[in-house]
Amino acid sequence: MLTLENFTKHWEKKFPALNLKHTHFLIAISGGVDSIVLAHLMHLCKAKITLAHVNFQLRGEESIRDENFVRSFAEQLNVPIKVHSLDTHKYAATYKMGLQEAAREIRYAWFESLLEKGAVLLTAHHADDQTETVLMQLFRGTGLHGLTGIPARRIDVLNLARPLLPFTKEHIKQYAINNELTFVEDSSNNKDDYTRNLIRNKIIPQIQEVYANVNENIFSTAEKLKEAEAIVEATVALFWKKGFKIKKGIPTLPISYFNKVKDNATYTWGLIQSYGFKPAQITEVHKLLEASNGAYIATPTHRFIKYNEVIQIVSNDTPKEHLVIYVGEGVLQTKNGSLHLELLEAKQISKMDPSNTIAYIDAAKLDWPIVFRTWQSTDYFYPLGLRKKKKLNHFLGSLKLSPAIKEQVGIVSVGDKICWVVAHRLDDRFKITPQTTKVLKITYQDKS
Repeated sequence: MLTLENFTKHWEKKFPALNLKHTHFLIAISGGVDSIVLAHLMHLCKAKITLAHVNFQLRGEESIRDENFVRSFAEQLNVPIKVHSLDTHKYAATYKMGLQEAAREIRYAWFESLLEKGAVLLTAHHADDQTETVLMQLFRGTGLHGLTGIPARRIDVLNLARPLLPFTKEHIKQYAINNELTFVEDSSNNKDDYTRNLIRNKIIPQIQEVYANVNENIFSTAEKLKEAEAIVEATVALFWKKGFKIKKGIPTLPISYFNKVKDNATYTWGLIQSYGFKPAQITEVHKLLEASNGAYIATPTHRFIKYNEVIQIVSNDTPKEHLVIYVGEGVLQTKNGSLHLELLEAKQISKMDPSNTIAYIDAAKLDWPIVFRTWQSTDYFYPLGLRKKKKLNHFLGSLKLSPAIKEQVGIVSVGDKICWVVAHRLDDRFKITPQTTKVLKITYQDKS
């Protein structure tokens, strides 16, 4: 049963952080019984509300009737109303999408534009909507998350709450009768040309002949599954957290660790979903474990790269570095390590350290400032010991570096000339000779 008392009790339990008296609420209102009842309840709670109505221009005179009705209703409650009117057919054709998808995009984009800081959007989704959504997800094929249905609260692009979710359509209609509320009916709801309407008008009534409390039962199950989902997510996240290692600034997962849950879709999805993958790519990720070196799977935001016995996780938006070095003494911090610079007299150097992480450069051949930057595909240099130039891309390829490590290699340059491929090879043009008097010694220290 839906009453003001039950509504406020549910609100206090489900939305304790949302103060009814001190929060501004934007109520999505169509003129149908659900949104009319929600607006009426919020008005009785003495909440600060603004009604928001979208005229999609899909039902001719009926759409005009709905707009006029909600304007009149706002006047009765003495609350502000905002109305947005748009040709949905034209929008759908322009952006090549279905009418339902277009209407949803129009609606929520406009709501987002209306929400002030701290304001909350309320929609009138109810238990019957929850039943329809869960059944649609089940019939399409879904995982655990799909069976949790419509969330009561969202805080992402939209700050949104759905306070009528536990109440059925019958509860809402009875509340309207008890409080003598009038509303309008959307004639398109009676047509079975949309999947949701078919489920609502045909399938659920047949199920109710066997299970009279189908709405309450599905709502209760969805709530239990939300709890189960939270436990599963926490368990899966902890598993992957223990397996991650950072090597040279790159998140990696040992394949031996991944194999502990090989072919387990729940664990794999728990890892890949935040990197832009789709559920259909789970099998591809499993196959990557057996792939050859350098194989990868890409999303718009990341790549999973197989290299030796690990999977490297690399962002597609890794920023390029370009740091100017003005003096020959001190420490320069880079994204993946640090450069320690010293200016020495050549006679101070009795023996040069052969490590690739140290470069000895003839200081007389430098033109300050010099630059540390990420290498580019057009770069070339003269590797120490050779007197002909080599494309840097080919040189790095010969080192058999992993694709992720190769991408982040840095160079020290003077103008367009490379002095040093950091931690790999000095340029022959900048080596010290018997005539060298001053030396710039650069020591690279990797963060990892």
